[in-house]
Amino acid sequence: MALLDGTPLVNHVIHAMNGLVDEIVLSVAKGRTVEYREAVGDELTIVEDSRPHVGPLEGLVSTFRAARGDYVLVAPCDTPLLRAKVCETVLRKALDRDGAVPVINGYYEPLHAAYRREPGLRAFEDTLRKGKGKITDAYSRMVLAKVEEATLRKVDPGLESFWNMNTERDLHEAEKRLKSRNR
Repeated sequence: MALLDGTPLVNHVIHAMNGLVDEIVLSVAKGRTVEYREAVGDELTIVEDSRPHVGPLEGLVSTFRAARGDYVLVAPCDTPLLRAKVCETVLRKALDRDGAVPVINGYYEPLHAAYRREPGLRAFEDTLRKGKGKITDAYSRMVLAKVEEATLRKVDPGLESFWNMNTERDLHEAEKRLKSRNR
């Protein structure tokens, strides 16, 4: 598991969400619970995908089935520069709707969103049943607010919250950004 500043990437994301949510449910690929349990401890709920290789939509379904709250705030485990203020902004926009989704450069960021649990679960399950694999394929069944890029830049000027770590080079860049952020 990749570390950033000596801490697993997922723990940085958890830190950004702590205090904003009542529970944290971590969705992992089939067979990865032990690895993540070692990283995050025993206090979080960890769910595995029921079906391997289906993708993030399967992870959302597993998470929404396990979650207890009215809304579910989602974020990828590999976005350690996630800012709590971005999460707060998305959550505020989601209220009284089926959710809120950031839009960056004209594209939805469905894994940095907040969804009302019951309508989201129904829409995501229906999308999987129809053989579709994109989260955005479920959006026509929900009333969602867009969180515009300009709004997000007010709380995260460089939009670092949406940057995920895919390579060793990304990890080194994240180390630099984290150090400059903490100065």
